[in-house]
Amino acid sequence: MNVLNFGNCIKKGKYKLHSKFRNVHNYTKDREIISLVSAKIGRGPNNVVLNNLPIFAQQTVIISNTSLSIGNAILQINKVKTKFIKDIFIKDITSLLSGIEILSDFISDKMSPKSLGSLLFSPNESYLQTTFEKAFLTHAKQAVQDISLEKLPAITKKMKGLGFGLTPSGDDFNCGILYALNYLNEIGNGNYSEIIEECYSNSIGNNLISNAFLKYAYLNQFYENFYKLLKALKQNKQNTISHCAKKVINSGHTSGADMLTGFILTLKGGLNDKKLS
Repeated sequence: MNVLNFGNCIKKGKYKLHSKFRNVHNYTKDREIISLVSAKIGRGPNNVVLNNLPIFAQQTVIISNTSLSIGNAILQINKVKTKFIKDIFIKDITSLLSGIEILSDFISDKMSPKSLGSLLFSPNESYLQTTFEKAFLTHAKQAVQDISLEKLPAITKKMKGLGFGLTPSGDDFNCGILYALNYLNEIGNGNYSEIIEECYSNSIGNNLISNAFLKYAYLNQFYENFYKLLKALKQNKQNTISHCAKKVINSGHTSGADMLTGFILTLKGGLNDKKLS
């Protein structure tokens, strides 16, 4: 067992097992989450990518400056701490809007019927059978109609904790909002720091895993599949865009789709609202 990549935001210490899935073992310390993941999940700010994820999750892992201890195994980490190069932003607004429209058209009929993307981009209400599901759809549509910058803090508050899954759909959607606002910060002439702070504050709840994803979206720290999608958009490679978009959509039950929906709708609303040039 070897460490292939070690997230740049992981702090040293002793972590206890939080939850276990086929390709992810989550560990927690002081409300921080780190994840031991397979190469299928890939790099991320709090991910430790292993070439072989243990079948049986250990109850604790210990991280020092140079090593990771999992049970009796001590793995070296000092040579695998890498960051993504942020050469992924499209500064030409016309090109960016065109790319986002192409991406929207591509993903609109490829998402899970119960993801926010499927619900917001096309009418799939026939898939919703329970009272909760129908109320979820109604609330989501009301919350995100006519997205503009000044409405985003209220939208994040309404979407917080909303919906299905280990990380609720609304939390994932809010991650997309934060990534989009950071993207606008990178390409625009304005300063979005204040609205980012407000949206982040309105999104944080009691779900440790949601909070981790929200934190890294707020800090503009990327997970591998989403980073590769943004890079493909910058390079305008259609086949790569479609390949990377499918990987994001397939992340979690609906998590990747919900995050991508928040990202796309916020970018569209922000660019149209601010009319950046």
